[in-house]
Amino acid sequence: MKILSITAQKPHSTGSGTYLTELVRSFDRMGHRQAVVCGIFPSDSVDFPDCVACYPVFFSETGNQAPYLAAPCKAKDGPIKTLPFPVVGMSDIMPYESTRYRDLTPDMVSQFEDAFMSAVSRAVEDLDPDLIVCHHLFLLTALVRKHFPGRKIAGISHGTDLRQMVNCANLRDMVRPYIKDIDMALALHDEQRDRIMELFGMDGSKVAVIGSGYNDRLFNTEGRMERKPGEPVRICYAGKISRPKGVPEMLAALSMLAGDDEVPPFELTMAGGCQDEVLKDKLDGLPDYATWLGQIPQPALAELLRRTDVFVLPSYFEGLPLVLIEAMASGAVPVSTDLPGVKDWIDANVIRPNVIYVPMPEMKSIDRPTETGRSAFVDDLASALKRAITGFGSGTLPGAKPDTSAITWDGVAKRLLSLCRP
Repeated sequence: MKILSITAQKPHSTGSGTYLTELVRSFDRMGHRQAVVCGIFPSDSVDFPDCVACYPVFFSETGNQAPYLAAPCKAKDGPIKTLPFPVVGMSDIMPYESTRYRDLTPDMVSQFEDAFMSAVSRAVEDLDPDLIVCHHLFLLTALVRKHFPGRKIAGISHGTDLRQMVNCANLRDMVRPYIKDIDMALALHDEQRDRIMELFGMDGSKVAVIGSGYNDRLFNTEGRMERKPGEPVRICYAGKISRPKGVPEMLAALSMLAGDDEVPPFELTMAGGCQDEVLKDKLDGLPDYATWLGQIPQPALAELLRRTDVFVLPSYFEGLPLVLIEAMASGAVPVSTDLPGVKDWIDANVIRPNVIYVPMPEMKSIDRPTETGRSAFVDDLASALKRAITGFGSGTLPGAKPDTSAITWDGVAKRLLSLCRP
């Protein structure tokens, strides 16, 4: 089978990028011919199997106005014109310099369409794909359907795209009719499936739940370094350093616990990029028990999780966070916001899940709590973290290791192809 995968974003820097990359690797292990279209900076490189052709669309980095640059990956043609703005991010705050979809002018949308359709056209001509897999049910997926009406197209929602449909009045009417017309929309969990049908008016027969997966070759307990008695409990956060991810509330909760005599000593390691100037100031003044590593590659994250006791995800909005699965598979106990649809999916797909959930706060918007909600969330998060930290201090945690073997990437790839066979 010939498969073309498409994303408007960097393919290795976010959860949805990891999802695309791991599916490409699984399809390669299954023997399928492939190509990828993605949006990157000229200074970026890509990491796909050698036989996978990559067709990049270049975006501009600040201060870099060079009109033509050579591709750092396997594109058929030579120099490619660079779009005059940074990568368009599906989240309003990305771990790298980005442009918000809501800020796209008509001219920018036209430039985006011309650049990506040129790359997709070359990939389609070279590969003649049996299936096009687009990541995010938003602008680029709509444009692919518009320009390639005769091709079989499956679109995977990662949650953030549905938020953009709500927030971006400038693009909503352009996107909706073409997404409704794709062959199959794939959701991460049941609640998201219902939301897709509501937002796009899609028939239920064209919307399926595919779930998510993890790289069991990378995230596992082989070589795990257990904490020695008397050592600080090791806490980890990995993800974008941003307010919608609940990072300020996590730091506030841990600050409360640092002064609690009933809580054993602990240390916090944070990994992830930060584009929020206010939070960058906080990172410069972290307490002695906290360290920020910046953005790290997946192998380094796997090593970090094998040295972690408590993994914390205080986010207010997610699709289906891969890192919860990766943390469990690596031997850590996750503390997570009780995000819509996530607990039901994990309970259905993981044997003996050990996630400690924190109630969702009262919300002002889709990823922003009210002041009352924020205060209650800090208290609830502190209570959950205290339970986890004291559990490791007393030896009652981690308990039995969860069985995550049913949700590997190869399994997700097989499910996708079974749902989308030409």
